[in-house]
Amino acid sequence: MIHAWTRHRGTFTRVFVFVMSMAGLWSLFSGLHLIVAGFDAKLLLSDIKFIFVAALPVAWLSLASAFTGIKLTPRMLMIISLLPVVTLGLIATNDAHYLFFEFSELLVTDKFATIDRVYGPWFWVHTLYSYLLVGIGVLLFVRHVFRSKGHIRSQALIMTLGSLTPMFFNGVYLSNPDLFLHLDLTPISFSLSGVFFFIGMFRYRMLDLMPIAREQIIRYMDDGVIVTDPRGLIMEANEVIGSMKSETGGKIIDMPVQECFPFLAQEWNAGAEKAGYETEIDLTTSTEAKWYALRMKHILSDEGITQGRLIFLRDITESKLAELQILESKRHLEELSRLKSAFLSNMSHDVRTPLSGIIGLADVLVEECEGDQQELAEMIRSSGDRLLKLLNSILSVSHLSSGKLDQNTEKTDVVELSRQVLIQFEREASTKELEFRMSLPSEAKYAQLDPNHLAHALTHLLDHSFRYTERGSIQFDMRTEMSEVVIRISDTGRGFESGFVESINQPLDTVSLAEFGLDKTSGLGLRVANGLLEELGGQLSMQSEPGYGSVFTIRFPSSDASASDSEESLKSQEATNSTRGPAARSRQADRDHPRSQAAQTDHP
Repeated sequence: MIHAWTRHRGTFTRVFVFVMSMAGLWSLFSGLHLIVAGFDAKLLLSDIKFIFVAALPVAWLSLASAFTGIKLTPRMLMIISLLPVVTLGLIATNDAHYLFFEFSELLVTDKFATIDRVYGPWFWVHTLYSYLLVGIGVLLFVRHVFRSKGHIRSQALIMTLGSLTPMFFNGVYLSNPDLFLHLDLTPISFSLSGVFFFIGMFRYRMLDLMPIAREQIIRYMDDGVIVTDPRGLIMEANEVIGSMKSETGGKIIDMPVQECFPFLAQEWNAGAEKAGYETEIDLTTSTEAKWYALRMKHILSDEGITQGRLIFLRDITESKLAELQILESKRHLEELSRLKSAFLSNMSHDVRTPLSGIIGLADVLVEECEGDQQELAEMIRSSGDRLLKLLNSILSVSHLSSGKLDQNTEKTDVVELSRQVLIQFEREASTKELEFRMSLPSEAKYAQLDPNHLAHALTHLLDHSFRYTERGSIQFDMRTEMSEVVIRISDTGRGFESGFVESINQPLDTVSLAEFGLDKTSGLGLRVANGLLEELGGQLSMQSEPGYGSVFTIRFPSSDASASDSEESLKSQEATNSTRGPAARSRQADRDHPRSQAAQTDHP
């Protein structure tokens, strides 16, 4: 600043020094009020900050007028300064009228403590007026862009971009203070404006117009900045660079960048033929972890000749360590998932073998016992069946979640496979006195898939229908449509809300299932069925309405589909195995009830 004042004194330089001083003091007091302890001290520093906040728009308009050659008379300057002066007076006497701040309180976050304020009407008058002054200055710069040529036009464009950056961040802060935890990033954004001015000084000779910018811009940047000539000699560098490793001690100006910073030697050569070059540099040692993000740009003249290079170095050690920690955690979680899947798989297999024996013995006891003993045997068999289904579901969930579901694809007769699955539910239909209707094609229908997975999926869907159907019927229908095998399982059970219907395509959520009156195993079975069918290349859709029942529709490609499939499906004979008890016959009237007819109409 002293160098600029003594060697390049002029109207533009003086105004520019004043603008940068106001921006710096704004930033200073914004930072100080976050550092000091005590509400009164924070409040005082925050109020002092508004001296520079109010003065900066007037200074910026003066800078724009000086740059563009539009004379701003002392009378005009006094008029535009009148409202900021009134604003400062209202801030000083705010406790008497609360026109500027209606309310102020201490806001404590995890990182810092700041002042949270409710602004009064005059604050918004001041804000709109400040935006008006800055906007007029921006318009002056924009007009100069179109009216000038060469370096002057480039300088005007740089000044325009530099002025828009703080306006953007200030607008974001005022519109949504909670976005950055009530932290005003406007002072910090002056560093971004500095980037534009920094490039302009070295590329478009703005240093000849405002030499003070060199010190201000580089000094307040968080990134390390190096400016070199075409040979690689360092022409300028900021203080951040001084904290990095240098083989030449404190002197780096006019020294080769490769000599001062050996870790840049390879990158210097790699970016020689590239207009823009970006990479990461790992400087981790045995005692310290250190990473930098490098950006290198060529500084070109109007004729496209390289005048030097601009190097930015950002310390990304914290983010890199966090990234490595995330990767390590991911590997750890993947290992835990693998161990979990292996454990569940082994446990399911080890438990399923003796459980199958228990179910077989229970079947024998049911046949040989009578009375209470037969009832107990039925309970053993029923509980064993449910436990076996749950184990199968757990095993499938384990494989599906790990993405390691083994498939033994083969040409499968889906008609015969379905018939074998349906036979397993005849006993349950008889026990619950439900009408169980099956409509299968008379001829075999083939598909390339894993028969065990398809049987498992069908079992889960049928089990769901039987579990939630207390009266009426369950129907299983298979046909071919074009090149697909279509299976529909419909019931006259309780039906479900639309939210539950959508949940079968989502990961299992026991809380949401509880909202629909379901236990964990219900959602688990449908989720497993959906996952298995997706792995087979098919899809599952569900239609349901409370009180009317549900319809599950399964579609998967057929391996022997032909043009005559639709005709064959119409000619297929319906093999209806109805297992009806006396109570099921007595409920024929219920099935003829209008509600049941509506259910059959809505869910054929």
